[in-house]
Amino acid sequence: MRILVTGAGGFVGGILAEQLAHEENVELFGAYYNHKPDFDFPFSSFKLDIGNFDDVKSLISEIQPDEVYHLAGVSFISEAIANPIATYKINTSGPLNLLEAIAKKAPKARALIISSSDVYGRVAPSDNPVKESQRAEPHNIYSASKRCAELVTRQFVNNGLHVIIARPFNHTGPGQNERFVAPAFAFQIARIEAGLQAPVVTTGSLDAQRDVCDARDVARAYSLLMRGADKGSVYNVCSGKPVKIKKILDILLSLSTHDSIEHRLDISRSSHGENNIVYGDGSGLYKLAGWEPQIPLEKTLADLLDYCRKVAIEKKTVIDYIDTSS
Repeated sequence: MRILVTGAGGFVGGILAEQLAHEENVELFGAYYNHKPDFDFPFSSFKLDIGNFDDVKSLISEIQPDEVYHLAGVSFISEAIANPIATYKINTSGPLNLLEAIAKKAPKARALIISSSDVYGRVAPSDNPVKESQRAEPHNIYSASKRCAELVTRQFVNNGLHVIIARPFNHTGPGQNERFVAPAFAFQIARIEAGLQAPVVTTGSLDAQRDVCDARDVARAYSLLMRGADKGSVYNVCSGKPVKIKKILDILLSLSTHDSIEHRLDISRSSHGENNIVYGDGSGLYKLAGWEPQIPLEKTLADLLDYCRKVAIEKKTVIDYIDTSS
């Protein structure tokens, strides 16, 4: 089986590629843009501008994939808001280019498009847990770009392509960028332990509650969807349980080798206008494939902190703490 993973140089793309590489009779291909993956398993990588249709068509024609996992995209909301044109080129035109290329050059291939739970928009407390049938009402550039990609996907499904949509909720684990919540906490703790930062962890508000999975569980869900879901179907990938952001910080602090870390609240780091509590209904995926999260949050955060420790020591970047309390 010939499998293509776009976004293979990214966080979940790399995890998924490693999982797929351990399957039998798999020839694995990965497309990347900024970060060329460096794996210790058989893997052919291609630099690809997903916004360039001719390049995408050429790659699909060359590889002739049986399965295509589309993970390439802008995933950080603040980055998307700051760069709306680039975001639409990647998050909306990217899937359009990919599916059109598959339709023309590998029409028998199955494809999985990774959307986001953010397409649900502002969720009322009474709407939790959020089901796939919940009305999608995007509330920012990022979620709108993802919803547009879903609508594009639907047109290709109507024309006969076998495409599935996944809507993952929050996920984390070793390898995630520091711009996201859990690694933002973990990297600060790792630098404190290494003597590279004063013993102060600065965060935004910790009141929000989110549905958080381990990225390794999420990647496993993607392959199950690829092999088991009907074309045109949409599935949440979630734990079905809300976790308070404060709990994530508390667990990470409890795992630290430093016993006197102070917490400082910086409201400017808070995300304004977000839902206070959001968690999904994952019963559809469970009924389809028996999937449910296997990795406990404590294990996820322990592995994340270990990863951050290694990176902090390698970079050895000293972070000056500026006291703004006066």
